[in-house]
Amino acid sequence: MPKPDCVVIGYNEGDFHDYRLMCERSGPQSPEWQIYRKEYLEIDGRPMPWMDALSTLRNKATHRSDRYHVGEVFNLASLYLTNFLRKNGIYADAVSLFSAEREHLAALLAQRPAVVAITTTFYVNILSVTPIVEFVREHAPDAHIVVGGPLVDNLCLDGITDEVQDMFHGMGADSYVRESQGEATLLELCRLVKAGKPVGAVPNLITCSDYDWVAGLRVAEANDLDACSIDWRGFSLAQIGVTAQTRTARSCAFKCSFCDYPTRAGALTTASVDTVRQELRQMAEMGVRNLVFVDDTFNVPPKRFKELCRMMIEEDFGINWYSYFRCSNARDDETFDLAAQSGCRGVFLGIESGDSDILANMNKLAQDSQYRVGIERLKERGITTFASIIVGFPGESERTIQNTIDFVNETGPTFWRAQPWWGNPRSPVYKSKDILGIEGAAYDWSHATMNSREAAVWCDKMFDQVTESVWLPLYDFDFWALPYLEGKGLKVDDLVPLLRTTQSIMRERDRDGSDPALLATLNEKLAKDVAALDMAPSRFSYASA
Repeated sequence: MPKPDCVVIGYNEGDFHDYRLMCERSGPQSPEWQIYRKEYLEIDGRPMPWMDALSTLRNKATHRSDRYHVGEVFNLASLYLTNFLRKNGIYADAVSLFSAEREHLAALLAQRPAVVAITTTFYVNILSVTPIVEFVREHAPDAHIVVGGPLVDNLCLDGITDEVQDMFHGMGADSYVRESQGEATLLELCRLVKAGKPVGAVPNLITCSDYDWVAGLRVAEANDLDACSIDWRGFSLAQIGVTAQTRTARSCAFKCSFCDYPTRAGALTTASVDTVRQELRQMAEMGVRNLVFVDDTFNVPPKRFKELCRMMIEEDFGINWYSYFRCSNARDDETFDLAAQSGCRGVFLGIESGDSDILANMNKLAQDSQYRVGIERLKERGITTFASIIVGFPGESERTIQNTIDFVNETGPTFWRAQPWWGNPRSPVYKSKDILGIEGAAYDWSHATMNSREAAVWCDKMFDQVTESVWLPLYDFDFWALPYLEGKGLKVDDLVPLLRTTQSIMRERDRDGSDPALLATLNEKLAKDVAALDMAPSRFSYASA
């Protein structure tokens, strides 16, 4: 392999102990603490997220050092940017999971790349960025470090305030990309740094001048998805593995009132069916067997979705796929039939609520009846379903929450999870904040019918009262762990009883007057069931972390 001009770094999940401390500081009644308590198991007296618990219990039985982690599925942002740079004459290489690939990253940095790009797709604060920057400074002190992605975009929505100035200095990078796409900006930066030229005039780039961070000219990018499609032949199966991610569209066609993403990402843009065909052919040839379409709503537009399904049926790739899915846009049995026949194995359903009034408040353009029919049709075809629920949106009450509990129990999706509403001041609902009585934001809010702490209590009650669906963890897990675990040999039918036992452990552990003997029995059952699994080894190891 040639020396990389640019190294792209994907995800850094951060330290779980630090996450716990952050949640503790939010207070015992806070949404953050409520979410945390449904994220961890305790193994040998040490709290750890579910996937680490799985790894630890497996290693006790196998005497290995496997670290199962969804980061084995190569980070799509880093893969996409690497491919984009290569297509445009800049040789790039990528690292998917920082914490698990430090040795590999150090080897790449030892080759002295001109630029190191850090993506921030899943970050809500700078805590995950700073250790990466420090690591790069140690191993490649002359490299130009650039940070881009949603974190930078979100930080700068109100301009480069004094607080943002401090955060940029705190992260310690050389520049920051402020653009919802940013590929073209990164390319121009790489070209100039490689040529030894100044970068201050690069559009969409924020650079430091006399200790102040200054934004360059804003120029909206409109990168063509067909032209930017990934050439999977440039990567090996050893890098990618049997489970991969790709996208066929950018942005979202809907305007839910709790979400500002469509405003920031622009109009829905799609790749052609032929482009998707080409990518899937390459992936199938290299050995990919499980695929995640990360499009915000894969089955929209409906006509295009059917064309994609027919193409996958015609090609017979031998690939199982997973995606977001909008039941209100699956208008006939043919849609469900084509999905199943083309290899659909699981769908993420943004249900949000089982109450029609709350759905109307959210501008979901869907009725609970459409969700009921959709879940039934999916289940009939053996497709795994995950229902995501928001608790506490303006208008929420005991009645509406009970309707949601009844909905989940009556429809019985395979998996579900509820979280308190996260108040985003830039989302459309905040335009009506005076009418709705909204005060505060993030996980510290109140409105005319509820506050964030009450929403956290209701999430706990739902956890106990929903019995016909299985709770799905979030931290380093979420719905996207299903195709990853499938690739390791852990099927949904094997995962469901493990998660049911997990729920029982959490309920018993957190209730007043818990029974230590029962808790010990449940933990022993989980350990025994995990030890009996037939799973392929992980690519990552605790020994090399």
